[in-house]
Amino acid sequence: QICPGGHSAPLRIVRNLAHRLAGGQGLSEMASAQELLEQSQASQETGQVQDALAAAKEAFDRFRAQGDQVGLAEALRCMVGSQIELLEVTSEAAQKVVKEEASKVKKSAPDGKIADALMGLVAAEVHFFRGESDKALRAAIDAANALAKEGADKHESIAWQMAVNAQLMRNNGPKALAAANAALSAAQKVGDRKTEGAAWLSVATARHVSGGEDAKEAAQRARGLFQELNSRPSEAAAVILLAQMEHAHGDSQAALALAREALAIARETKNGPQTASALEMVVEAQLANNSSREALEEAELVLAQVEQDAAGQPSRGVAATMSAVLLAHTAYQGIDSALALVREYTVRLRERGDKKGEVRMLHKLATMSPNPPEAMNSAQVALQLATQIGDATQEAAIKSTLTDMYVAKGKVEKAPTRKTAMKALSELVKALENKDGEKFDDTAKYLDGFYNALKQEDIETAMVRVISKDPESYMGFLKEHGQMIADEKPTAVTTGFTVKPVPHEIMYFGFTAGGISYGPRFRVNRPAYKTFNFDMTVCLSVVELPDCSDQWERELAYNPSMLDGVLQHSAATGYNL
Repeated sequence: QICPGGHSAPLRIVRNLAHRLAGGQGLSEMASAQELLEQSQASQETGQVQDALAAAKEAFDRFRAQGDQVGLAEALRCMVGSQIELLEVTSEAAQKVVKEEASKVKKSAPDGKIADALMGLVAAEVHFFRGESDKALRAAIDAANALAKEGADKHESIAWQMAVNAQLMRNNGPKALAAANAALSAAQKVGDRKTEGAAWLSVATARHVSGGEDAKEAAQRARGLFQELNSRPSEAAAVILLAQMEHAHGDSQAALALAREALAIARETKNGPQTASALEMVVEAQLANNSSREALEEAELVLAQVEQDAAGQPSRGVAATMSAVLLAHTAYQGIDSALALVREYTVRLRERGDKKGEVRMLHKLATMSPNPPEAMNSAQVALQLATQIGDATQEAAIKSTLTDMYVAKGKVEKAPTRKTAMKALSELVKALENKDGEKFDDTAKYLDGFYNALKQEDIETAMVRVISKDPESYMGFLKEHGQMIADEKPTAVTTGFTVKPVPHEIMYFGFTAGGISYGPRFRVNRPAYKTFNFDMTVCLSVVELPDCSDQWERELAYNPSMLDGVLQHSAATGYNL
């Protein structure tokens, strides 16, 4: 039998027996430990990381005293995440602690298998902080499968939700959606509305990112559940996602209304990071409505409130809110004024000891500066500081920026993401050689974010070696899995002639092989279609511009990717269907 909390009946019996053996003290201690764990989780949701850490540490000690391995593992995940977030420990040190605690789990105990699986989730959490999406994915899936065997449905759902995040980090929308559906299925078995709400939010996110249908409906269902529970931070997260969906569909007025609603909730709970996310969406919607002055005024007001909440102490929300202000400032005051402001923000964050915020502003300066030497220097300083404090998330983003800079200078061999790109290319070629379709698809999606760190000869050397063994067979494999990667519609017949999709990744792979390396933001043709059995060759493409632009691009009359995308479209005519 399965208990409402997702634990097996034998585990519940053992806990009750332990309480009785403790002379009546165990029950109150256990309840207190569980309450502390829930308090820590609630503090994390509202961005109060210090409070979350204090409660998690106390819960951890009490669970250990009670011999509750499951509770200890849950508390450890909260504790480790908060410590890394606050820079109290490095991710390397946290990894050692997790391994040590995992080795102490008594797997033969009634709660041993569940506790061991939950330790896998703690390991996945650390891998996320280290930017190791592949290891985080493996750990999350292994934990989900183990928890499913033990009937721990609530924890299984959480594990699948972590797998969703890992798949999204790897640009794999379809598999993210599959993981989200698994999370929802497990959550609905439990009957825990909060877990189900979180699962619906994962489904909505995965549908939105992968272009699936009914993303809005899933987000609205998540929001409804969170409203019933009066879970304000979770509700705000669902509303922000709904605002992003409306914005993506071109309804800036609806997006603005939703973003302001989320902003009000975030301000009510004094959640700095969530305030910044909602404000960014407010600014984006205001700019889409050509209301740059109003966007700036609103953003500056919110920043003053967030800084007042922080009371001079380092806070994630301050720097993120500053970024939203910079977006509005650039649109209204121009790039020169915004550059002066980002330099001022950098100093302010440094003075308050907010190293993560300082990294963010230095990176922002690197992407905004029209002076290549200054941009390169700012990015390198930002990378050095991010590495020093162990912020793997910002470190990865800065490396991507530096890669673009080195590629622009014709020095791709110095690109910091080149090693990752070469490793991914090697995995792609191996999958091609083995005709492993699933591995090829997954690796191609992941490699999509690193193609610009490859040289023409890298691809030619790697691919030709395999294709030359059996050109017809391997080219057939590439075409087949190119269409799968692009997730295109099946062949359609229209007015007497037939059109077929040109695989998106294969088309850009051809560009790279020809010496033109487009990064992810500049691969704007999706999809391209080509006719055949017609009296002339005709191609049709949809140019889909990226949602985000660099600061300098906002000063232009039109997005520079537009014309380039039209020119890229001509490559579809050369694709052999």
